[in-house]
Amino acid sequence: MNSSPNVTSVKPRRKLWRTRFKLARNVLPFAPHISYAEVVPDSPIDGELQHWGEVILLSDLVAVLHRDGTITRRAHHIASLHANESLSQWDEVFRFYDRQTALHKIQTARVYLPDGSQRKARKVIQPYGQIAVQFYPLRPGVTVELEEQQDFFKPDRISACMWGQEYLRYSIPCQRLRCTIAVAEPFELQYELHQTNQEPRSWKQGTYQVYQWHLQALPGYETDDATPHPRDVLPWVDFTTLTNWKPIAKFYRQDLEPPSNIPVQIQKLSEDLTRESETTEDKIYALYRYASDDVRYGRHPNELALEKTREVGSMLEDMRGDCKDKSSLLVSLLRHQEIEAEVAVLLTRANGTIPFLPGARFDHAIVCVTNEQGVRLWLDPAGGPMTFKDLPYNDQGMQALLLNLPAGELTTIPCGGPESHQVHRQCEGKLSEDCSYEFGTNVSTTGDTAMEFRLRYINRNEEYQSLTLERELASSLTGARIDAPLFHNLTDLSQQVTYSCKMTLDQWARKIEDIILFRVPWIGAMHTVALINVQKRNSALQAPWPIRFSDQHRIELPPGYHGYGLPYQQRFECEWGRYETSIYEEDSQLICHRQVDHLGGTVREEQYLDFKQYWEQCTRADALDVVLMKKPD
Repeated sequence: MNSSPNVTSVKPRRKLWRTRFKLARNVLPFAPHISYAEVVPDSPIDGELQHWGEVILLSDLVAVLHRDGTITRRAHHIASLHANESLSQWDEVFRFYDRQTALHKIQTARVYLPDGSQRKARKVIQPYGQIAVQFYPLRPGVTVELEEQQDFFKPDRISACMWGQEYLRYSIPCQRLRCTIAVAEPFELQYELHQTNQEPRSWKQGTYQVYQWHLQALPGYETDDATPHPRDVLPWVDFTTLTNWKPIAKFYRQDLEPPSNIPVQIQKLSEDLTRESETTEDKIYALYRYASDDVRYGRHPNELALEKTREVGSMLEDMRGDCKDKSSLLVSLLRHQEIEAEVAVLLTRANGTIPFLPGARFDHAIVCVTNEQGVRLWLDPAGGPMTFKDLPYNDQGMQALLLNLPAGELTTIPCGGPESHQVHRQCEGKLSEDCSYEFGTNVSTTGDTAMEFRLRYINRNEEYQSLTLERELASSLTGARIDAPLFHNLTDLSQQVTYSCKMTLDQWARKIEDIILFRVPWIGAMHTVALINVQKRNSALQAPWPIRFSDQHRIELPPGYHGYGLPYQQRFECEWGRYETSIYEEDSQLICHRQVDHLGGTVREEQYLDFKQYWEQCTRADALDVVLMKKPD
């Protein structure tokens, strides 16, 4: 990591004359031009093209922060194409920019054909700062080249600064990668390396400090549906010229902070919602339920680009808002009750888990409430109908910027683990000698699992809930008959989501003369899947996100039968999960317990066989047949 001890805001110097006259800047002195002839392969690469569908011959990126706080970005990309999906991405490339504050120029746009000829791409200048670049003809074996530069003539609206991230490896092979960052005085650059120790070459060029990564022959990285986010597994560099989070907090406070003078409508609404609340926690719940459940998520299309929170009157009129609208509304309602509450912004887990250096890289807003004991309670009114005090896993463990101070407060949201997202089932039933198993079940759910049930069923009538839940439960058990499925506490966000039903599994067991082979129908049963069946992986694997499945069966055995080889116990554990099961006989009943904790995390390529072994052990334990033998007369 390279960092500066300076914590004061950096002031830009007087404007460059090219900024005044809106002219393009020359950034080639920092990164000299690389021509197509320099990167064209000496030998055929048909094998790589057929394997990957595309090979990047050159990825050359330049980012320059000038002394007046304006930025120039240049990108030069050359790629050989083969697969249909790669070709289709280059049929027409669009670029958008604000003609009042920026200039976008396409320096080179060509198609190189397999026979050695080349054609210029067609550039179409459209109104309102839109450029369409049409590459033709495209077919397997062609190479495309696009070189472009964008000059900004105003500093970023947050502050005169620059931030960003660049990958040092891609999901497809790259023959040559160059990344150059130049920062003029008085600015200074911080950078942080992730998944790599590749330090840049650095030099002084005039008033600019230049950092450059220049890599060659980078292999591709195999990806599939189970590969973690690239930021968590691929090498990349994070950089910024901001020395602290104060400008970021100030920017978001302007857009998201509720007015200090709480509007009359909000005051009246807060009082009405908490009229019957006896404790502070009751008040928090009543207000959370309103913002989470009563106010639906979304905005009208003509407000999607609006960065500020919606006007109070409009929001209360159509009962609609996105994450920042809902969070700001909830904070206002809480503050009127003199409850300490703040808006917090974060980047959700789906976008990678590694924290960023200072920069405006957030995609979600939630609320942090401090109760009377000084304990923080995190609430996500836009995360779906979550049970009160539960938080979506997409938010847990992530870096958040609290807007409670002018400089903000950077913190980490607590992570609850698998116990905060669980499915617990209790079953009591009877196994008949004809091998059918009939039992009643009660299931309780918390966290994300409870939210998913509410999303599907909360606004439906009882007939729809019963019919759809019956289908859902029967889908994983062949031949299952479901009777009287019923939800409890579905609309009460202060309680877990629970449901009950009666289930019959005909011919569930197998009978061989005086022996019955019975398989316990565990909830969330583990089984081998395609991604885990393969013998090796060339990329990391995203382990299942944290969730707990706990299951208990109390089964009355057929007359004259008893368990063989019981008690039975198994316990497996690894970095990504825990599994424990026990089966024993008690008073002519079969008592079956099982708990599975998925812990989440990333399984690296060299760890895959360990994870595979654990998963297979759990799968075999779930599929175990319990042997029941009839006692001799």
